[in-house]
This record gives sequence, C-alpha cells and structure tokens, in this order.
Amino acid sequence: MPRAHADSAEEYRLKAAFLYNFASFTDWPETLGDTLAFCVYGEDPFGAHLDALAGTAIGSRRIAVHRARSVEALPRCDLVYVSPAMVGNLPRLFDVLGRNATLVVTDAPGSLQHGAMLNMNTAAGRVTFSANLAATRRQGLNLSAKLLRLATEVVQ
Repeated sequence: MPRAHADSAEEYRLKAAFLYNFASFTDWPETLGDTLAFCVYGEDPFGAHLDALAGTAIGSRRIAVHRARSVEALPRCDLVYVSPAMVGNLPRLFDVLGRNATLVVTDAPGSLQHGAMLNMNTAAGRVTFSANLAATRRQGLNLSAKLLRLATEVVQ
C-alpha cells in the first residue's frame, strides 16, 4: 500500500510540473495582469507539489494557487485543473466561464470530447498529454507549437 501512495505522489509531482509547462507555453492575453491563478476544482491530488509553484514566475507574471469548491469560484482562475470526479461538470464550468481566457486541464479519459483543452495521461509510469485546439481557441488562448509537438494527440 505505501508503494502505491508513493507512486501517486510522484505522478502528481510530475503533473504539477506539466501544469507549469502548460502555462509557460500558452499565449495569455496582455490584459491578464501580473498574476496567473492556478486553481484546482474538486479533490486536490497535488497538495504541496502545486503549492511549491506559488510565487514562481512565468514571464512577467507570478503564479497564485487556489482551491475551488464550486464552479462559481472559477472565473477568477487562469488555469483550472478539473479533478476526475468533477469532469461531469465541464458543461456547467464552461457556462460559468463564458469566453474567459481560462486553460482547462484534466487527467480523465474522454474529457477532451467534453471541452477540456489539455488532458494528462499516465501509462507505464510516464505522463503524456493530449490537446484540444478547438476548445483552446474558443477560450481565446493559443498553445505553442513547441508544446503541441510533445502531445500524443492533437484534436483540431
């Protein structure tokens, strides 16, 4: 049992690094301000790994980390990680976000088909990701070609 916990902790340490890189390779609107708000919607599997990113710079902006219990708290977020248990709420999440420039990331199978922009996958101890370009553009964001080259799948 402790081994599974250690593996999960390592997985989410890597996924926290992926969130940082996703934000780094996203073209954010100039009007965004000086903070990038990373939010976790639902259960937080990252814990201290995500908290360690708080205050870190991405360009001229600093990361702030928040946990959100409801979709109504999400419009103040720039990057939202949606936990697997909350993926069913994606339609409501996008209703609340409207056209806000918010990058929505999951790690739940099938979530790209429901509007998620990036989905992290884990297989054989390795983290990969897939991207939904149509969903990203709909929110007014662009992902770097460098990032997209690393994706295992890109949905147009």
